[in-house]
Amino acid sequence: MTDSQLIDSLKGDDQAGFVAIYHRFYKQLFFFILKYIKEADVAEEIVADVFVKVWDRRMDFPSMENLRAFIYISAKNASLNTIRAKRSKGIHESLSDYEDLLVDDKDAFSNLIHAELVHAIFTEVEKLPEKQKEVFNLTFLEDKTVEEIAEELAMSPAAVYTNRSRAINTIRYLLKTKNTLALFAFLSFVGQK
Repeated sequence: MTDSQLIDSLKGDDQAGFVAIYHRFYKQLFFFILKYIKEADVAEEIVADVFVKVWDRRMDFPSMENLRAFIYISAKNASLNTIRAKRSKGIHESLSDYEDLLVDDKDAFSNLIHAELVHAIFTEVEKLPEKQKEVFNLTFLEDKTVEEIAEELAMSPAAVYTNRSRAINTIRYLLKTKNTLALFAFLSFVGQK
């Protein structure tokens, strides 16, 4: 479906259109929120809440651009509210971790681009062989050490290194052939480890 067909479908109370929009935005929105919240289960709750708001306000979106802006602004606000709620409960985390969330929407737009690039990377991760995918996700999503991964997957540390290297090389190759910007994002992403 085209963007305008999806918007028309959403306005026509068509749940199939809503589900298509959900699938289109879910992963990048999840990564956008996870960048700030750092807790996958909380990020998933925020994503669900954002899409409930989308359904409730489905008649308010004249275009996909308006819908996208609403989704990311709602996610940003919900993330801020979550951070404030933690602070009011006495959970004090360094505010410097959240400074980029508190700045203006130009930075939110950069984070949106980052989230969409991460989504492109993880679309390629889904194409990897199962062990490489598991090792990659445990390394970069769950931030586990080689030893923890080896124990969890009943592999030797050498096999973990090999699978991680193969996964990185495969994704690097796939992104190089498709999208230079996504390749740079990927290289930055794996360079953090």
